[in-house]
Amino acid sequence: MEYHTTDQTIIENYVLHIRSKDALNNGVFLSGNDLRTHFSINLKQKISKKEDELFKVILQSAQIPYTFYNTNENNNYIDWEENGVLKTPLQIAVGNYNILELINEIKTDMNTNSSFGASTYDITYSGITNKITFTSTNANDTKLLFKTGVNTLKSIAKQIGYTLDNDITFNSGSNTSSNSVVNLLSIHSLFIRSNVLSSLNILSSYSVNGGITNTDILTSIPITADPLSMIYYQYYEGMDFSIVEDETISYMDFKMTDQNANLINLQPQINWEMVISIQIIKNPLFRTPKMDTNFSKHILDDIPPQLKHQYNQNPLNTEGININEIELNNHQQNNKNILDDYKTEIEKK
Repeated sequence: MEYHTTDQTIIENYVLHIRSKDALNNGVFLSGNDLRTHFSINLKQKISKKEDELFKVILQSAQIPYTFYNTNENNNYIDWEENGVLKTPLQIAVGNYNILELINEIKTDMNTNSSFGASTYDITYSGITNKITFTSTNANDTKLLFKTGVNTLKSIAKQIGYTLDNDITFNSGSNTSSNSVVNLLSIHSLFIRSNVLSSLNILSSYSVNGGITNTDILTSIPITADPLSMIYYQYYEGMDFSIVEDETISYMDFKMTDQNANLINLQPQINWEMVISIQIIKNPLFRTPKMDTNFSKHILDDIPPQLKHQYNQNPLNTEGININEIELNNHQQNNKNILDDYKTEIEKK
């Protein structure tokens, strides 16, 4: 019985149940044992496909504990000056804050490190406008270096409602309020990435460390859970998948990042799980190479002299001609191979 295959036909389906802690025995944690959102695994048996087939890679499901922080080492810096004197950058303690907790932490750090006094600064929040306001009791300028600071790319500015377009100056005679709105949701989605995807997927964004991040995304997982709960992802028909053209898959590395390609920190030795489906399907674009129908003349022109001599001596005695005994040059051998391949393809039809 013959079966009609299309690009939707699944020829084989491999289901991989992957746990981050599997790297302990059959792989490696690529960013250290404690950070388990970047790891590799070695398949015990490689998965192979034929030339006219493709791998279709799907993240079927994932379970990820929401133990990462929205205020983290990638966005918790404040560069600042007092009266023109550059201060040591403030690094706000990582955590999941509400806005009142966050502005209290910032105010405490600024007053603790101020040269003007321990009660110089106050920060208030308006729930109506979703903005904060800095005030100072000192007549000298305080400047928040949201644009020119050395830690601009790791600034807390956007969380507290400031853009990175300008440095902010205030004193006892002039307050400053957010020029945007407070946004504590600094991590929008979780991106699952893998080396097997090469450069087939596209996301137009840049990492804080520089470089396009559009080469290895398997899928993005929206964050619909609350901190300290579980984030669940389930694939449904019609959702995104990836096509891979490699001949085999035997090694896979995985990363979980935010939308800016920063590695997610679930905290030390916190593990997560996912199920990957690797399907082998027909390549709808694959075509069997066609023979050049105009090959007759140049092949006939290149008949070995020995063969021509045998034929000219007795053109009717074709049974006495054995081409396997004729010594062929490279070009002649190539022509013979072409004919043999063509004959094989015809016999398959």
